Amino acid sequence: MTNNHVVEGAGELSVVYAQGGTAPATLVGTSPEFDIAVIKVAGPVPAVAPWGDSSELPLGGQVIAIGSALGRYQNTVTAGILSGFNRELGGLQALLQTDAAINSGNSGGPLINLGGQIIGINTAVVRGGGSGAAEGLGFAIPSNVARNVARQLIESGQAKPAFLGIQYQPLNPQLVSEAGLSLSQGAILEQVVSGTPAAQAGLQAGDIIVAINGKPIDDRNPLVSLLLEHVAGESITLDVVRASQTLQTELVLGERA
Repeated sequence: MTNNHVVEGAGELSVVYAQGGTAPATLVGTSPEFDIAVIKVAGPVPAVAPWGDSSELPLGGQVIAIGSALGRYQNTVTAGILSGFNRELGGLQALLQTDAAINSGNSGGPLINLGGQIIGINTAVVRGGGSGAAEGLGFAIPSNVARNVARQLIESGQAKPAFLGIQYQPLNPQLVSEAGLSLSQGAILEQVVSGTPAAQAGLQAGDIIVAINGKPIDDRNPLVSLLLEHVAGESITLDVVRASQTLQTELVLGERA
């Protein structure tokens, strides 16, 4: 796996192994919207790293970034902490933020936890300029997003962002107080667009989505973040609170226009 922007426009692809040797690679599929690409080499590979759960690492938890810094320094390893989550940058959402040094050439490399599990795919760094100059602003695509996108690319050759067809607000103390709700976490629907997957599933304005596939919506896992773990065409189950009753509804996600 790597970033789409790493392989975009490439005529040939090859993989250089850490302990020497190069293997030609073929492109399995790309998703510019997620900035993810999957390539394939023939024959066995020396080793693989396991996936981790990007939602489990706490804020301030230690992370390690690996990549080819500046395209010249292969197997560069840098360390830092998880500085933030659910960040937005250049059209990408739900990104992990880290202060581990990420430089040009690190794109597509893994962000791992201290257990050696991949929790993100390094994708960008922001430094700014002039009075807006900054350091230690690296970003990675969460493993919970990247892993599913990769699976879809392998199975079908494509992965498109999911579309639900709603306008909503995350619950906050003011909304909870004004509406007299007993809930403190979730996403309250303001509008359901006619003809969309949400409308076809019977969702209504005022409904509160509290979980997707049993995973609760909270500050760490807001609705937009959980939806990004799925792609168009997938079937999901929503837990919805309507008039103090909890309902479950299943729907097939549409494709974002």
